Amino acid sequence: MKLTVNALKLSPAKLILLGVILLVLCAGSRLSITSQPLLVNRANGSYAVTDSNGRLLRLSLTSDEKYRLWTPLAELPQTLRDATLHYEDRWFYQHPGINPVSLLRAVWSSLIVRERWIGASTLTMQLARQRWRLKTSNLSGKLQQMAYALWLEWRFSKDELLEAYLNLAPYGANIEGVGAAAWIYFHKPAGELNLDEARALALIPQNPSARAPMNQTARQHLLQAWKTAYGNDPGFERLWFRQRSELPFRAPHFAERLHGLYPDASTLVSTLDGTVQSLSEALLAGFLRQHRLQGITNATVMVVHAPSMAVKAYVGSADYFNRQIHGFVNGLKAPRSPGSTLKPFIYAQAIAQGLITPDSRVKDTPLRMGYYQPENFERNFYGPLSATDALVRSRNIPAISLLAQLQQPTFHEFLLQAGIAIPKQAANYGLSLAIGSAEISMEDLLRLYGLLVNRGRLHNLLWLRDAEQVAGEPLMMPEAAFLVREMLENNPRPQRSFGGRGYGQQQAVAWKTGTSSGLKDAWAFGMMGDWLVGVWAGNFDGSPNSHLVGRDLVGPLLFDVLDAIAIERPVAVADAPPSGLKRIEVCTLSGQPVSNWCPHSKTGWIIPGVSSIQACTLHRPIRINPANGLRQCPEDDSPAETRVAEFWDSDELEAFRQAGVRRDIPPAFERPCVQIEASETASKPPKIVSPQAGVSYPVRSSLTGSIEFSAVSSAGKSRLFWFVDDHFVGEGSTVLWPAKSGRFQVLVVDGQGRSANVELTAEVAK
Repeated sequence: MKLTVNALKLSPAKLILLGVILLVLCAGSRLSITSQPLLVNRANGSYAVTDSNGRLLRLSLTSDEKYRLWTPLAELPQTLRDATLHYEDRWFYQHPGINPVSLLRAVWSSLIVRERWIGASTLTMQLARQRWRLKTSNLSGKLQQMAYALWLEWRFSKDELLEAYLNLAPYGANIEGVGAAAWIYFHKPAGELNLDEARALALIPQNPSARAPMNQTARQHLLQAWKTAYGNDPGFERLWFRQRSELPFRAPHFAERLHGLYPDASTLVSTLDGTVQSLSEALLAGFLRQHRLQGITNATVMVVHAPSMAVKAYVGSADYFNRQIHGFVNGLKAPRSPGSTLKPFIYAQAIAQGLITPDSRVKDTPLRMGYYQPENFERNFYGPLSATDALVRSRNIPAISLLAQLQQPTFHEFLLQAGIAIPKQAANYGLSLAIGSAEISMEDLLRLYGLLVNRGRLHNLLWLRDAEQVAGEPLMMPEAAFLVREMLENNPRPQRSFGGRGYGQQQAVAWKTGTSSGLKDAWAFGMMGDWLVGVWAGNFDGSPNSHLVGRDLVGPLLFDVLDAIAIERPVAVADAPPSGLKRIEVCTLSGQPVSNWCPHSKTGWIIPGVSSIQACTLHRPIRINPANGLRQCPEDDSPAETRVAEFWDSDELEAFRQAGVRRDIPPAFERPCVQIEASETASKPPKIVSPQAGVSYPVRSSLTGSIEFSAVSSAGKSRLFWFVDDHFVGEGSTVLWPAKSGRFQVLVVDGQGRSANVELTAEVAK
């Protein structure tokens, strides 16, 4: 027999008592949970990222295709809480999860007189239905809902329940929670909702399918609910509802990067400057249109405000949605070969270790380091040039030579101290670190360039607007950082690729470019005031392109971005030089402190107590016999003319010769001298370039072969004599020795008797 309420012929009081008994039985049978339940699964929530002005960049979907943004109760305006409670549950803070008055009224209307079905749901009961996905259209489901509500009230505070409800309540379609609803309908965080917006949102959860303002019909239903709840209040007319399709999708790589850095945060107010970001995106797009016919399809741009290291623009690829170029890949995070972009830090270390000053003469001449014989990008040599010119012209040989001399720390150790995650040991890279053999990301390279702006202090990138920058670690001598930045300011600005006007000179820009081996990556980094910009062009699949040359290709893009920033944002004036620097007179040619014999001089920086202060040895006085033009020996007392001569090393003279530049060298002596002229004591002994100490040279027992001996003679004395274990083997700056296994002493002697030696180890190759 089917049992109905009428068949039982129960009075209303008995009916209520029966409901309570059933409720207790339901609670006892269904709620055996003893641990605290998870009210809201925040692990599967959306995240919202805004720029520094609070404008939305992206609101993500959850894994189940919902917009569900966790928003703490403390961030929700009181007007929203009041409007929700006024409409949904006025007695929320007084009842225990079930409102007895509402329950009696619902029983009377639904079961006794049967006028209409009334649910009597409190806010806690609605939360229970949402949390456990209950079906409450029948009496059993309703009793179960009330049991869960009582239990929730026992376990949680009222504020916790209200917070959970506002984060789970349905606001139409796939929108859950007021945090997501505020962004979607009004493009603002829930904390900024005004009174009218708060009251409108409070009306939706009761009937979201009909009232969610996604079309004109739904807005009419919402208006009717407004009139029922608030009478003729005109606030609804002031509302402007937005649609899901209007949600922005800006700076997608940046939004994903922040979510990766802060996976537990639901709302991230970032450091991104919306204007600088838009300019960077537009300039990058124009750059690619300009170079499309050259096969250039992808590029990245990153802008940082150096004093805080706050990220202001972050363009991870040319087109996030273009699968042909793997546009969804974040190129700013990916390690790539940096080419020559690390050279400024080699020079900074060399300055800090007293090896050079900006004016020091360095050699761009052929160099052999064991079996490693590096070349310049243009496959030529400039000979002697200043350290500043060598850095600006990005010459490989001087940078490699300096890297080989760095100690405490070595360059590899410096990179590790800077937090650069290079995976291999120093021996695996060798001297090729100077030209980009270790892959580094754009993010890490900009952190390094921040050293040059922040006087040698290393700061991490700052991503969140309200985060405080931790005091940077001093990693580089402030004087060295200042000098290298000043050296890079001598780098002439590029010309536009397609005949545009040259760039203005309003702001000093220190900049450096790089090209990876195999023409796979083109880089450019620039510092203007306190702004740092990095640009890259290439292909994410690593395919080469002959146009991927840093200076020629991306140099103009770098200056386009810098010029745009200078128009839109203030640029700081240059800082005063560090107090640890001193200006002195240096020889124009040698870069050393002037001697009495230097014909030309200029002022240059040194670091007292660190930089070498040895007077110029390039210019020296010699005594000439006017009758024959030859040099006289010191012991000669016959009449002579005193002249100033230039004493270049043999490799430098050879580089001048190849470049077609004529240099006057000191004439030969009239005869063998008994005494050594005072100026000759400044000359250095020859320097053996090959073979190198500590290097084992392989030889094959069954094949003939040779090992190259090469050396540089000081002051132009090109006559060099080679000996192996006291046996003469040849004359000249380079000779070939028939190889054989064993250990040998290699000796080279110049025409004045100065010598150098090295131990050669040769082993039979296995």
